[in-house]
Order: sequence, then C-alpha cells, then structure tokens
Amino acid sequence: MFQKRRVVQLLGRVKVLQDLEGEDLERFAGACRKVPFGEGDMILNEGDPPSGFYVVAEGELRVFLPREVKGKKERRISDVDLNRLREGDCFGEYSLIDRQPVSASIRAVRAGSVVLIETEAFLQIIEGDDRIEKIVYRNLLRILVQRLRKREKEYDFLLLSD
Repeated sequence: MFQKRRVVQLLGRVKVLQDLEGEDLERFAGACRKVPFGEGDMILNEGDPPSGFYVVAEGELRVFLPREVKGKKERRISDVDLNRLREGDCFGEYSLIDRQPVSASIRAVRAGSVVLIETEAFLQIIEGDDRIEKIVYRNLLRILVQRLRKREKEYDFLLLSD
C-alpha cells in the first residue's frame, strides 16, 4: 500500500529535500507515484531522456556505466560500478538541473520500489515557491560539491600513488 505518511517520512530523510517543512514534503509526496521493480530490472539506461527525481523506498540498486551504450560506437572495457543505492537514497537530480539525458544506468540488485516525482511536477513545486526553490537548490549544490571534492581526493590519491 502506498501511504502518503510513509512517503513524507521517506522524503524527509532525502538530502535534496533536507530542511523543508512538513507541508512542503507533503506537496512533494502528493506528486509521487510508486514504481515497483524486480531483481535484475533496469530502472534507467545511460542516455535515456530525463524522467524525474527518484527515491529508493525499498530494495537495492546498482549505479553503473555500462560497457555498451545504445546508439554509440564506443565501448568501455567493462561496466564501471559507481554506487549502490538503498532506502532513502535518491537519483535523477543531475537531470533536474541540466535537463540532459541520464548519465548512468541503474539496475535492481534486490527487488523493491522507488517513488518517482516526474521532472515537470518537481520543477512546478520548487519554482512555485521561492523558499522551497532556494532550499532545494542549496541542497543540490552541497551534494554536488561533496561529490566533486570526493572525486578530487580520489584523483589526488591516484596521482600520489604512482
């Protein structure tokens, strides 16, 4: 059963929506739909058009760059694992910002579900309220800067290890 109260609680733990008030989270929850998936199901493929903001409600997902990308001649040596996502983790945030195609593929490792807020609904909520927009974009900026700093440390480690 898709309970709004549970979705509000789930959204309240998502870093992108951190510091929003309860009624703000209820607005986002009202725009959500539950999308179930089975083990091994592809949720998104690198290069797909953006579809929205996703939050893992249950299960486990693998984020990766696939060996082959549909429509491209180039191939990677192998799949490149990027991350594992579990309850409360989100994805799709890059496309909310730049509206570009999906930058990685996502496959279910363990069956579960995500809640999806489609791009237009998400943008309608944040662009309709300056306070919400400011909080969400500040959170997105923090998340992206943290990822960039982490990546810089990884590169630094690789360079210093030689």
